[in-house]
Amino acid sequence: MADTLTNPMHVEVISPDGAIYKDDGVDMVVARAEDGEFAVMKRHLPLAAALEMCVVRVKKADKEERIAVFGGFLETKNSKVNVIAPLAELAENIDVARAQAAKKRAEERLARHEEDLDVERARLALLRAITRLKATNSL
Repeated sequence: MADTLTNPMHVEVISPDGAIYKDDGVDMVVARAEDGEFAVMKRHLPLAAALEMCVVRVKKADKEERIAVFGGFLETKNSKVNVIAPLAELAENIDVARAQAAKKRAEERLARHEEDLDVERARLALLRAITRLKATNSL
């Protein structure tokens, strides 16, 4: 078993395209599960949680990395945190103007109340845009 008093906490975010984020020495990971927001720190008990569409915040010293995660799972064991998501984007890679335009389009679709509107699809598009904007601190 790893010595959790001296070994750093390792975090990895994995999507179908592979790992998009890896880091050691992380102090805390904050995410949102279906039953609310939670934080994981070094030496956390083993945990597996289904994630909502959310911003995962990785805190290390005085820095915070923000990652838009569109569902998936977070698991932690032995000071290792893995986030496995169908889609995840680093905040620095998000096109803010495109996310703002997508948010506006989705809001307009939902406001029109058209009979043939796929409400769930429009609602999910709006949530994806909002998640991207929150990740970039643009909302």
